[in-house]
Amino acid sequence: MPELRDTASQPECALGVRPEHVRLTDTSPLRGSIYGAEYLGTTQIVTVATGRGFVKARVTSETTVRLGEPVGLAFRPEKLSIFDRRSGRVLRSALHDGGAHG
Repeated sequence: MPELRDTASQPECALGVRPEHVRLTDTSPLRGSIYGAEYLGTTQIVTVATGRGFVKARVTSETTVRLGEPVGLAFRPEKLSIFDRRSGRVLRSALHDGGAHG
């Protein structure tokens, strides 16, 4: 998880992550099942249903996925954003220190 530089107004936060910063892996404890896939030529956006909501991952078109298939999810922690659910405000973290996003 990113090192936070701010605090939330309440303990509930939301995780923000772009599909290109998510990968499918069998070794992750964060699990879900394939809900859908959208082919975009050389890549595809795979939607995974988890117990906490949907997560999208960008994978190669050659990656075979099947609806309902169980998968694990891994995130690039240096690319995660944390949002205060109440205000919708992004909480400053190490990601934002250099001014580069994405």
